[in-house]
Amino acid sequence: MARLGDRADNSTASSPRARALPYISPTALCRSYLLAASGVLLLLPVLFLGACQDPSGVGLDVIGEEGADPRVSVVAADSVMLDDEADITGGFANSVTPTQSRILVGATMDALLGDASAFAYLDVFTPGEIPEGFRDRTIISATLRLVRDYVYGDSMVSVPLELHRMDSEWSPIGAPADTTFDAGALLVEATVAATDTLVVLDLPASWVTEYDAILRSDTLAASLDGFQLRLPDGVVPGAVMGFNTMQSSLRVMTAQDTVDYPLFEVFTHIERGTAARPPANRIVLRDGAGETLALTFPFNDLERQPLANAIVRLSVDPSVLDEPGFARALPETIVLFGRTEAGERVAILNTDLDETTNSYSFSSATLTAVIQEALLERSIFERFEISVLSSSASLDAIPLIIGPEPAENEADTRPRVALTLVP
Repeated sequence: MARLGDRADNSTASSPRARALPYISPTALCRSYLLAASGVLLLLPVLFLGACQDPSGVGLDVIGEEGADPRVSVVAADSVMLDDEADITGGFANSVTPTQSRILVGATMDALLGDASAFAYLDVFTPGEIPEGFRDRTIISATLRLVRDYVYGDSMVSVPLELHRMDSEWSPIGAPADTTFDAGALLVEATVAATDTLVVLDLPASWVTEYDAILRSDTLAASLDGFQLRLPDGVVPGAVMGFNTMQSSLRVMTAQDTVDYPLFEVFTHIERGTAARPPANRIVLRDGAGETLALTFPFNDLERQPLANAIVRLSVDPSVLDEPGFARALPETIVLFGRTEAGERVAILNTDLDETTNSYSFSSATLTAVIQEALLERSIFERFEISVLSSSASLDAIPLIIGPEPAENEADTRPRVALTLVP
């Protein structure tokens, strides 16, 4: 039987929360399909090989019709379910992989998607260029400058913040979102508006004196363990703020110089409560909740069909997130993965939200190759999975339309794959 995955119901399933996430590039993934399961690979049809080489191949001009052209066959998912998958919310705030462009701090009650809270860790590194003579002059002030680029919840509230010092090494790499690191003494207290675009926290003179020589030395990375940014214990202000790690910095000043130290290692700890039951024919994937959306498609009637192109489409219902005075958002970018029978999770491609159609569409030569293999009954994947792009921490949600089945001549808005077949 030609299908991608075994059938599953729409309830949340249980599986390990943290799994290895190997990445296979699209080129390598296409190339891998030229090998046979026995170790010596069977060559696919010439048309299929061409699809690997040229993503602008035959069928792209008609695939959008989803059935208006006789060459296009639309297959709706026969299984849509939430499963466990650890959110990885740490990384580097520069070009080093893995990147993480946002940290979150705050807390809010949310009857729809579950209560949410977050706090963050960050450190800095010496900038590539510093003024001549800077290392010989005494630092007189230091301020942490955080550029806000995100709000979840009530954007009109005030948010109390605490900045604590970190007194031991910590690493964000591979840490799931429920990880915590021990923090040290309180350095700064401040209350800011959730709408503030720039939050400035003045570090105390005692800290500046302690780290003056270190900040001007070549041993900063080994001598400064960074900070924890959090709420006071027990406080739920009603909003979670997000700060752009690539635009934020630690600004230090001497009598003559102003030098911005970029953020380096960053991590966000996230806790999310239980979500309410979604409306009928909807399922909601929440970023930061340790969830992934698993999909399978039945290809029984298309076995052995040569394939020119494939597009996986997901239609969403933004109205599910609407609530006056409470900010919730659809994620800008999501990722399509394939899950192997051995449990490996392979990134296939990313796609961005189409706000005009309220949908996400995945299309590439690699995806066509993956689905062609399913039609030939030799897919390495047992199912597809959808997750929010991990390089920008958020509390966004995807309210996916999963029904009802359309009437004759009506457009299908369920999760689906549109296949352009070769006549």
